[in-house]
Amino acid sequence: MKPTPSITIVALQQFCQGENQALSLLYKAWLPELYLVAYRYAGSQEEAEDVVADCFEKIFAMPTKKRQQKFIEEEINLKALLLVMVKNKSLDVIKTKNNRNRIVDGIKKLLPSLGVNEVTQTLTNDNFKALLTCLPEKERQIITLSTEGFSTKEIGEQLDLSEKNNCQLAFNGTKKSQEFMGNVYGIIR
Repeated sequence: MKPTPSITIVALQQFCQGENQALSLLYKAWLPELYLVAYRYAGSQEEAEDVVADCFEKIFAMPTKKRQQKFIEEEINLKALLLVMVKNKSLDVIKTKNNRNRIVDGIKKLLPSLGVNEVTQTLTNDNFKALLTCLPEKERQIITLSTEGFSTKEIGEQLDLSEKNNCQLAFNGTKKSQEFMGNVYGIIR
């Protein structure tokens, strides 16, 4: 049974007053629509569920004072906000997947003598983690954040580095990774 608009308004007011249980009613009411948006972008059931859950967690973690300010005083539509959050989070998931694929493709280019199946078997998570261990801490953090889909600007902000310094460390990390791959697989670049 779908809740009436007046029930969702009451639930929103209760949530803004600090009654966290009221969010569960809103979750049940809006889940199908939010899930559909996430699924359209992310393309998989598991990722869509994760995206919607992450967005609700972010709203849930909001302090009561901020809830009142945003949703009562400023009259921001919570459902519309969640739709935008779900869309943006879904796009972040796509961006992360694309970055990972780009990095794997770059590593595949380093291994021209191996077939695609052999490359796929060779590039397991364990091998990638082993590759990262040969790097200094900052370079390891930059490469890891890059594979998670963060831009150079975002990485620089997280690690408190200038964008130029960040780019240089990323270049150094990539170069050392290439050298490591060359030593392990006998590839000379």
